[in-house]
Amino acid sequence: SEQNLTGADVPDALLTRDGRAQAGSWCQDICHFGTEVVLVSPLRRAVETACLAFQETPVPLELCRCARELWWDEHANTPGPLVQMLELLQGLPRGHDVSGVEEALVPGADDPLDEDASIELLRQTLQEYTETTIAVVCHWGVINALCKADPMNCEIID
Repeated sequence: SEQNLTGADVPDALLTRDGRAQAGSWCQDICHFGTEVVLVSPLRRAVETACLAFQETPVPLELCRCARELWWDEHANTPGPLVQMLELLQGLPRGHDVSGVEEALVPGADDPLDEDASIELLRQTLQEYTETTIAVVCHWGVINALCKADPMNCEIID
């Protein structure tokens, strides 16, 4: 992301050119995993990743507020305004297919109060799906907290 490249706390950072290329490189092979639904962090870099990686598939793309990165006190991990996301989606492949945008970006009264509660809500959300193969396009901290894994960029954790 722009934040990783510059070291600055860039608000809701976008992917870099290399990040977009890396995400897009998955588009020919991602269909082989049998994904039935994709849950996507509401941070723009994750939305870019999902839209680029899944651009050749008809798999549903759903924003999921509880899949956002931890360290909520950092600007890079705070979702931007709805209008900013809508503008981004207009320029992305499958951007018009992304659902749950407003729900994921507008805080609700029942939102988790902290990162731990958010991870628990994500765990519960995943358990409620009837699909057996769910992709979650999110961030290192979420994957580490959920799976106890130390993933690299664009790594698949089973």
